[in-house]
Amino acid sequence: MRRATGLASVLLPIVVLVAVGTQTPVAQTPGGDPNAPGIDMNGPYDPVPNWYKPIHPGTLQCGSGVAAESANRVYVVTEVEVPEGHQGACTPERYKSGAHSHNIIVLDSTGKVIEDWKQWDQLFGYGHAVRLNPYDPVHLWIVNRDVHQVQKFTRDGKQLVQTLGWPLRHPGTDDKHFGMPSDIAFLPDGSFFVSDGYFNNRVVKFDKDGKYQFAWGTYGSGPGQFKLPHSVAVDGQKRVYVSDRDNARVQIFDEHGHYLNEWRNIHGPAHILATKDGAVWVMTLTSRRMLKFDLNGKLLTSWGIDNAPPGNFAGGHQFSVDPDGNLYVANYRQGVLKFVPKPGADKSRLIGQPY
Repeated sequence: MRRATGLASVLLPIVVLVAVGTQTPVAQTPGGDPNAPGIDMNGPYDPVPNWYKPIHPGTLQCGSGVAAESANRVYVVTEVEVPEGHQGACTPERYKSGAHSHNIIVLDSTGKVIEDWKQWDQLFGYGHAVRLNPYDPVHLWIVNRDVHQVQKFTRDGKQLVQTLGWPLRHPGTDDKHFGMPSDIAFLPDGSFFVSDGYFNNRVVKFDKDGKYQFAWGTYGSGPGQFKLPHSVAVDGQKRVYVSDRDNARVQIFDEHGHYLNEWRNIHGPAHILATKDGAVWVMTLTSRRMLKFDLNGKLLTSWGIDNAPPGNFAGGHQFSVDPDGNLYVANYRQGVLKFVPKPGADKSRLIGQPY
């Protein structure tokens, strides 16, 4: 009896292990369950599936910039039209025979195109960003990267008010040229900064009338140097934030271009937004994250992941928030994404109203 009892005590754990090992695996959502522990895919927002309605069914406009005037008027600049489901970069598609784009479009609250500013298509190489000047309710600005220009339009699209950059669309390094500019940001007196950009690795300041004031920056990794200044923003204290993309950092300057600080280890910072609640938000290309910092560079919260749509941040290039708090992301792989605040969301994690 004693020998039998000993044998049973040895066999019992083996039987239990076999039973556990033969359980059916739990099915997984492709790309991971966004509600699983440790995954915060959309943070305090819910994505709106299939929100953007392309002009031509079965196609996609590779979104590069977005600026929301209201929930019912969202400006978008795009790179090129590609077949739905297109994989990989959009830029090579622009050089194929028959390629075309709807360079500036306006969407309503349902994601439907309500305006196509095709009368300006001949101006465009690649609309890299679109910005609304918060101190000017009449105009919008588009950074036209590949023709080395920045354009100011009336918000109804009827008038081109101003063009900065050489008329013959040539790059250059003097006060009359850009070298593939990337973004624009404004001060309350109407003056503004242009991050310039892919070639020149500098920031240029203009007065309210578009007259050149000064510039700073050279290629490199030291303070005040850049390896592709990809975005620029200004906070309520007139500090200038520059996403130094290929140096994986954000640099901070005063309004005169004097270096103040830098925040490191931000991989692929694509777009920056300074908000009236005293925060700075950065969307990253490499880690596909949305990051919230205080004005001292302390990381307060983050969310986002490279995951299955909807809500996939892979390809996120510029973002904007409308007065109702809805979030829009121009995505060069998915067009334009819309996110709405979740019911009962932690307000400290929602992106505030921008300067």
